[in-house]
Amino acid sequence: MSELISLTGRQSERHEVDWADIERELGTPLPGDFKEICEVFGHGAFSGFLELLPADSTKPHSLLGRWNSLKDQWDSPQAQALFDPYSVFEGSGLILWGQSMTEASYYWLADTSKNPEGWPIVARTAPLEDWHRFDGVSTSKFIHRVLTDREFRPFSIARKVERPFFDAYR
Repeated sequence: MSELISLTGRQSERHEVDWADIERELGTPLPGDFKEICEVFGHGAFSGFLELLPADSTKPHSLLGRWNSLKDQWDSPQAQALFDPYSVFEGSGLILWGQSMTEASYYWLADTSKNPEGWPIVARTAPLEDWHRFDGVSTSKFIHRVLTDREFRPFSIARKVERPFFDAYR
């Protein structure tokens, strides 16, 4: 987390988020480093590319809004085929936490029986592309790798953005 702050030069007031309400609606605690990222950075995008879904909202584009939308559509065979072999989180499954401006999606493979700090990240570059699974990688470490690791294919933007930054959305 401190590396992300240093890397982006981010200096701002902390954003208060009511995690108790969010986690109660989801039915699970969220990873601590994600909560810290949201509180330090707020809603916005890293290097104009990797967007954090807003956690402090129930609007359709928020973390809860996207989760609820996917749950509502889950009975459709098309939705299930699109996310195969995974399912929407209901005790276990996918929770979307971020996306890119080029259709990449970043999820946790959440499971209420496991510590959220150890949830794998699963991601893909577009809705019909292959899934990539990252075990033992925190949300902040994953974002850091996207921003800085030129070999972190297919997700890296390090070759395209010389100096990582964060754009806060208003």
